[in-house]
Amino acid sequence: MNARRILPLLLIAAIVLAAWWFTGPSPELATNAAYSDTTAAVEIAPVVRKTIAETVTSYGSVIAQPGKLQTVSLAYEARVSHVLVAPGQPVNTDDPLVEIAASPATQLQFSQAQSAARLAQKELEQTRQRFDLKLATNQDLNSAQQAATNARLQLDSLQREGADSAGFVRARSEGIVANVPIQGGQIVTAGSALVEIIATNAIEAKIGVEPEDLPALSPGQTVVLSPVNQPDSRKISATVRLVTRRINPVTRLVDVYVTLPPDSGLLLDGYLRAEFRRESIDALVVPRSAVLPQGDAWQLFTVRDGHADAHAVRIGIIANGEVEIVASDLSVGEPVVTLGNYELEDGMAVDVAK
Repeated sequence: MNARRILPLLLIAAIVLAAWWFTGPSPELATNAAYSDTTAAVEIAPVVRKTIAETVTSYGSVIAQPGKLQTVSLAYEARVSHVLVAPGQPVNTDDPLVEIAASPATQLQFSQAQSAARLAQKELEQTRQRFDLKLATNQDLNSAQQAATNARLQLDSLQREGADSAGFVRARSEGIVANVPIQGGQIVTAGSALVEIIATNAIEAKIGVEPEDLPALSPGQTVVLSPVNQPDSRKISATVRLVTRRINPVTRLVDVYVTLPPDSGLLLDGYLRAEFRRESIDALVVPRSAVLPQGDAWQLFTVRDGHADAHAVRIGIIANGEVEIVASDLSVGEPVVTLGNYELEDGMAVDVAK
């Protein structure tokens, strides 16, 4: 074939290509057409209404019940000779706790009280003699009697407290030593704590609960406790005594106080794990795989007229492969996509597996 014949053929081919270029579909339209023909294979499950529950785990410790801590103190200044107990030690009534002796200031106070009592008694006797001789009035006699009585009461009080000699400070009741804020040789002022004791039946647990879990707890509810780091220890059923309405500024959790059974055997300041049931009655529930993250929110897809329909939802309790959902545009029985939903977009055609 010579060049004279090839040239017309090339010209015809160029004209055909140009016509196709200007009259054929654009790349964008072609892509959209291909997308509109895409069908995703999915599996579905119905929305159901049921009760869903989960076990919530929190942590806390064994503490003294607020207001039940007994402080042992003295009414006078004293010097600590020996400390006889340690924190955590069980004590019985009348057990010695601390050996003390009067401080120099207390010894001086006691001597002054003795002297004041002697002088007041002597003044009373002299006033009576003058009264018998008609040299003193009833008022003088009454004043002398009052002064003598006050001086004797002050001296008796110091003697009862043991300010005149060394001795032991003893436990007034059975309990557990919670704190000993003193040490041997220390001078303690009047009213200062020597030993703090908790009654055996005044120990309880304080647990920290996330604010969103608070509606699941109420006074009288059962909580299961177990010591942390003791996997073989038995679990203890306890009862919620108080649910506070304040976030602890240190832990950022809500404090919940739990009453322990008498035979709990838990140690003071021991670290605990607490488990309690959180449930939602008459909730809308779907399989966990149906709900997908969407930024800071959640969404799922239903199937309507052969196409995917997106729904924004809020989630609640998650348990046993199911999740509670909250949405105003969903109802019981609607088919939600449980498999193949990661590739879906709103309005995409779907092929539901039988």
